[in-house]
Amino acid sequence: MPLNLIQLSTYLDYITASGERELNYIFGLFDLDASTRRKSGNSINFKPAVKPRRQLRIINKALTMELLSSGMFGYIDHPAEVQSNCTVSNIRAQNSSGDTDSAVVPNNFAQRGMPDITVDYESFMVMLEVSAKYQPSLEDFVKQLNGALKHARALRDQKYGQPIHCVVINERTLEHVANKEALEEVLKDIQPSEEIYLTVVSIEEFASLGQAMAGDYKNEAASVGAADLLSVLKGTAEKGVNGKFHRLFEEHLAGLKSRAGNPNQVFW
Repeated sequence: MPLNLIQLSTYLDYITASGERELNYIFGLFDLDASTRRKSGNSINFKPAVKPRRQLRIINKALTMELLSSGMFGYIDHPAEVQSNCTVSNIRAQNSSGDTDSAVVPNNFAQRGMPDITVDYESFMVMLEVSAKYQPSLEDFVKQLNGALKHARALRDQKYGQPIHCVVINERTLEHVANKEALEEVLKDIQPSEEIYLTVVSIEEFASLGQAMAGDYKNEAASVGAADLLSVLKGTAEKGVNGKFHRLFEEHLAGLKSRAGNPNQVFW
């Protein structure tokens, strides 16, 4: 993805603002704007074609949110592969004579039955469930939480045996009581033996973490490993509805920076 960390986190903030001009510019960065889609043959065949321009904007916004979030997460431990389950098109160049002249490009957001983004660290998995919906209702929020849990359990059914940490990202934040209560109800349904952990980060909070990683903690963010990430995820899960992944991660980065600045300091 030809975007650096500061750009990714900044553009995530545009998603919450939902400004038409800014989002069209971001769509263009991913060749998802309507004119580029038409030129490359990456258009969507709407069935039936009801208000296709509006539908395409909704698709592009959700798909862009997935790409930005997966790209942001790629900076946390720099994993070898971050899998975004968006649908793709195989675009063949003009006057092409074979498959070698084709390119795979994003086409649509992740469809039902698939988690949006997964990262397998071998000893644990991180699953991201994202939504770019503007001002989602509490009902929308609960559906996303239950969808994340359903996807995690589907992985269990496929015999994935390591802990699964689900991070739900949308406009809602656990700073609000109603959102905490909704998450608490879903958490009650998860048995400890399942080793499935669920938390929530708002788009704004996730973008703020990206700004901190690209600014004050640039060196630390580039060097954190899977063990650091797992430590933050475990700390978040232990706090339940009071767990703040973005804050704990930033505190962890601050600790690494302090330790690097004073190598003789003892941490108890």
